[in-house]
Amino acid sequence: MRRKDKEITDKSEIEDILLTAMVGRLGTCANGIPYITPMNFTYDKETSKIFLHCANEGRKLENIKNSPNVCFEVEEVKEVIVKQPTCASSVAYRSVIMFGIIKTLSDLNAKNYALLKLADKYAPQNPKAPFSDAMLNRTHVLEIEIREITAKRSPVKPAVTDPSKK
Repeated sequence: MRRKDKEITDKSEIEDILLTAMVGRLGTCANGIPYITPMNFTYDKETSKIFLHCANEGRKLENIKNSPNVCFEVEEVKEVIVKQPTCASSVAYRSVIMFGIIKTLSDLNAKNYALLKLADKYAPQNPKAPFSDAMLNRTHVLEIEIREITAKRSPVKPAVTDPSKK
């Protein structure tokens, strides 16, 4: 990371970003052409994996067949910080970028687990029950095994001057 002063190394802060971000961007590539897809996702703390779901066809799935190597990004924009002159303005944010290997889940129990995790995140008020086999068979569920992860924030976190407050 170029700006080490902006780097987030605290695992709990990185997990907080992954657990609260509502949209992630999946980066795939085929024939030298990059492709980015905004997607709903969930981060599973127990396995440190990302779960996504999608239709059973499409460009991202074609790209994944060509290469399972992916990039996944999430961010949390806090506010726009307007300054004078305008070029001194900035954005307060936290972001996470991951590189990993993506695969399609075919085991119905694994698919059900991932979809229940997604339901917990996006519809926590709904009752949780296993999904039917018919529903599981018509839904594509993807899993990213994270191989590398970086995170950063802006503005830079203030330095702690009192050692007792670390």
